[in-house]
This record gives sequence, structure tokens and C-alpha cells, in this order.
Amino acid sequence: MYSDLNAAGRLFGGRLMAWIDEATAMSAMRIMRTKRLVTKKFGEVVFEAPGMLGDLVEIWCRAEREGTTSLTLDCRVLVRTIEPEEARQICRSTVVYVALDDQGRPRAWKSSRAFPQ
Repeated sequence: MYSDLNAAGRLFGGRLMAWIDEATAMSAMRIMRTKRLVTKKFGEVVFEAPGMLGDLVEIWCRAEREGTTSLTLDCRVLVRTIEPEEARQICRSTVVYVALDDQGRPRAWKSSRAFPQ
């Protein structure tokens, strides 16, 4: 939408990073089975191509590394167009989350299932 574009008419990188943080946080909450977590680190954010007005944005997350208190997610952002129908990757990054206890300190978490490859 227009409010998501920068002065050059392309998707604003800061807006996309906020969406990545939200999408990966939701995935981390599901995998770690807690709502108490914080973003620890964004890896290198690589903007490969622009998102344009009218593009449909898809954010895909996959667990990459499991730590005692942390989870690293691989994130890929695609845009889809209607006409012509196509999809292309525009961004990628990794994001690390840390599970917190009731006092806001890092706590161990345990996944009861293996991560899909």
C-alpha cells in the first residue's frame, strides 16, 4: 500500500523489517511454546529486489538452530504479482529469539518435536 512505500515508490525497508520481526516472532512463539520471548539478533538483512505497489508479500520462516534458551529462524520474503503471475524472493535474513521466564530472564525451553527440514 502507499503507506508502506518509500520516496522511490518501493517497499520501505524499515517496514519490511518490522513485518519480518512480527512474522518470525509468531513462528518462534509457536515452536518454543511461549509468548514470553524477545528478539535477540537480526542477522544480515539482504534486500535482493524491490517490492512494488500492489505486490503480495509472503514471509516464510524455518527453524535453523535450536539453543538452550534461543531459537534461530531463517526468513525468506517473497512477493507475488497477479498479472503477470509470478513470485520472486526480495529479502532474506536470520532472526534469533530468546525465551524468558516470569522475571524477564532467559530460560531454557524444550521442543517436543523435530524441526522439519
